Amino acid sequence: MVRYPKLPALVWSRSRFLIGLTGAIGSGKSTAAGCFRRAGATVLDADQMAREQLHNAALRPSLAELFGPEIFDEAGEVSREALARRVFHKPEQLEKLNQLLHPRVRAGFQAAVAKTPSGSVIAYDIPLLFETGAEEQFDLTVVISAPRELRLQRATTRSGWDEAEFERRERQQLPLSEKEKRADLVIENTQTQEVLCQTIEELCAAIRRAAPDGRTEA
Repeated sequence: MVRYPKLPALVWSRSRFLIGLTGAIGSGKSTAAGCFRRAGATVLDADQMAREQLHNAALRPSLAELFGPEIFDEAGEVSREALARRVFHKPEQLEKLNQLLHPRVRAGFQAAVAKTPSGSVIAYDIPLLFETGAEEQFDLTVVISAPRELRLQRATTRSGWDEAEFERRERQQLPLSEKEKRADLVIENTQTQEVLCQTIEELCAAIRRAAPDGRTEA
């Protein structure tokens, strides 16, 4: 584990530099994704891709079989609220949903990467980076970190959760300390958004300086 500003070796293993971006609830991962975008990186979002898959008509029979017709609204679309009620208090149901969605999200990510120009820096906002064993496909894994009390404050302010809900959702992911141990780089997000963005802009600049000449398509 290293903490910014001490950077690990930045090595382009292919024609695009892939960053796996993750964190814990309330650590500021989405804010960091915005900072990567501001720094000129292409940002892809695993949660957004999963939401898009929920509206994939080809998946409706499987969703209905697994979770029942009550997860659909009057228009025949998946109600995310109804689906959440079916899975988030039932680990075995959540695992079924993940098994259905994750391969399709992974394929969507690979297709999106292939569409970006050679030489791009790509940050993939993926909450379950380590939980799904996806870290090996990235040139750099980055964890956005903050102390628990600060994360709790952010989560309750943003989402209206109480501490029990915060704890319940935390238990669905690896502990932040474990994510930090597995990451190539940990960025502390305890100051202002501007400070976070400046840190990420410096990181992206260092990545671009490390880009080899004569890159070829992976």
